[in-house]
Amino acid sequence: MYDIYAGYRLDRGFHVAQTARLVARYHYIEAQLMRIAAGRMAELPEWELKCLLGRHLWQDSQHADAWLSRLIDLRWPRRAPLNPGEATCRMLRLLDDAPDSAAFVAAVYRQVKPRLAAAYAAHRQACASLADEPTWDLLARIHADEEEQISQGMALLESFSSAARAVAQNYESAVAEACDGIGSFADPATAAEREASGSFEDQTVRPAPPIAARDARFRFGERAADHPPADEHEMALMMAHRDADNEMHAAELLGRNLYEHPEMPWEYHVDMARQLWDEVRHAVLYQRYLEHLGGKLGDFPVIPGNYAYRMSLDFPHRLYDLHLRGEKLGMPDLIRSRETARARGDTPYALLNDFVHADEVPHVKNGRWLRWLLNNDEAAFRRIERETMRLRAAYEQAHADDPIVMAYTGLVPAILQQEE
Repeated sequence: MYDIYAGYRLDRGFHVAQTARLVARYHYIEAQLMRIAAGRMAELPEWELKCLLGRHLWQDSQHADAWLSRLIDLRWPRRAPLNPGEATCRMLRLLDDAPDSAAFVAAVYRQVKPRLAAAYAAHRQACASLADEPTWDLLARIHADEEEQISQGMALLESFSSAARAVAQNYESAVAEACDGIGSFADPATAAEREASGSFEDQTVRPAPPIAARDARFRFGERAADHPPADEHEMALMMAHRDADNEMHAAELLGRNLYEHPEMPWEYHVDMARQLWDEVRHAVLYQRYLEHLGGKLGDFPVIPGNYAYRMSLDFPHRLYDLHLRGEKLGMPDLIRSRETARARGDTPYALLNDFVHADEVPHVKNGRWLRWLLNNDEAAFRRIERETMRLRAAYEQAHADDPIVMAYTGLVPAILQQEE
């Protein structure tokens, strides 16, 4: 009779304590790769790089979360990772200081991730496949993801100019040297055992760019009101272009919210990584619809307001403005757009808005992290709500020609009229 476990090994493998040390290291590296990519999205101008990072950092968040859950299974007393040691922390800090896009991609996808993938392969080869089948299975699935990411990252790197790749060589060599200083990521003897205060211990925070970077296709400084659309088709093109850029702004803001707040619970970072990926997909959906209509990125001017305005707010007001104002109040427009598209037989646009609306439901629910931040203080929450709406109303009044500004009705006046 067929025996599913006939080929599994019993005679070798790391013991529980060794496995726990390695799993803790994997969690820390994957978590920090997620965080660094999120923090750099607004700085790195290439649209395609932003799209790649959005998907990969979400995958990395899932890897890190799976490793943290596995760590608890391995007789680890608390849901807290291990500090991987100064050599690993130094390498990751260096990664966060990549001078430009080509250098960042080369360091991540030609240096760090190949070593991580090699560690997963080596660990799986040495793993007690029957006694430690949960780890053995995770190693296979995460290794496959990492290999795919490396292939995609290297393909993107090849699209940079040879001059840009050449300039990146010195920095990439420094990252390679830092990786060599760690040794094998799959050696339990080099994995530190000190419990960390959190998944991002010993990592610094880079200042945020005031404006989200865009590549040479995009142009700033022109008012959409100065170039009104000539007809309904041009209006549809302009709206698709606006929405693609607007969704990327949301992803870039989420990246900073994730990156700048290592003190928030691990679950918050997983939620933000997922929403960030969603927003990147939304940006690409509107981009593809723009192309379906015959347009392309760069056909219309863009404005820095959606990211730049929210970055001017403090963290609580940012959370409210994105999750409980922007996402929540935009949902009826998505339904209207879906129904209008269905009525005119525009199946791609109807499907796009249908799925974007579905994604917005958990995005609004992510507003719960504001209540967590305020210790469920209802009075403090209502104060943040009123202040956010006042700030937004003042911004919209001062930027009436901003194509992102939308006239939300009902909720804004109701809140502004509440008594203090």
